[in-house]
Amino acid sequence: MAGLATRAPMKIKAPILAASERVKQEIQISDERRTLSWIRAGRDVCYDAEPEPLVTIRIATYGTGRTVVDRAVRSALEQTYQHLDIVVVGDCCAEDTVQAMGEVLDPRVRFVNLAERGNYPPIAHLRRKVAGAHPMNVGNQLAKGRWIAPCDDDDELTPDHVEVLLSAAHERRLEMIYSKAEDETEPGVWTSVGKQPLARGDVAHGSVMFRSELRFMPYSLTCWKRKEPSDWNLWHRMERIGVRTGFLDHVTYRHYLSEAGRTQVAAGSSSAH
Repeated sequence: MAGLATRAPMKIKAPILAASERVKQEIQISDERRTLSWIRAGRDVCYDAEPEPLVTIRIATYGTGRTVVDRAVRSALEQTYQHLDIVVVGDCCAEDTVQAMGEVLDPRVRFVNLAERGNYPPIAHLRRKVAGAHPMNVGNQLAKGRWIAPCDDDDELTPDHVEVLLSAAHERRLEMIYSKAEDETEPGVWTSVGKQPLARGDVAHGSVMFRSELRFMPYSLTCWKRKEPSDWNLWHRMERIGVRTGFLDHVTYRHYLSEAGRTQVAAGSSSAH
């Protein structure tokens, strides 16, 4: 009404957001622990072993264009383990990515482009912590495999990725397994990441494989409030509820420096001169 001042939107301080998210997650973990116990139904793990189970390689994509095909999808198709279901989910991705995926004719590959992008925070550094969580969750639900192997759209799996992770998981009766990965820290400069125990910053997203029975646990779209990446948030929750987790001392994944990272490195080199 005329004459009344407009009140500015109330801003909630970061510590309050973090505390609220922490309480919410503790309730979630309690529920997830009960669900895992129910699925196990008295067994030590949530599944009965099969000799050659179908494995879903799940790829979420947004704006990488041909890279998702030339790198992630190609590496999925080149696996030594052949009993695969490859599902690529677009986060309402751009037309160039849609066109690139349209050229993939292998019947094991399915592509679904979501009509709306996930609801992510507007601030870039917070958005990066959860971007892609929405299509990853959709991909988990679309998975036909008994195991789910995530792969980021600009990274690649080693040819033996599924074979060695699956073999180790069955031999050791694990529900989630992760391995070493090669991480490109500068253009052409690689370092190894991944070790025991499970630790934040030392697990590449695509070095993990987990049972599809665990898809009742979604990637969080709100863990940015605690400044946590959605993949680490999920692995940590799995560990906390007692998912049987193990490590394989073998490189199965290559994590490439992002285009934004390459730009930053180039800008730093230019300023240094």
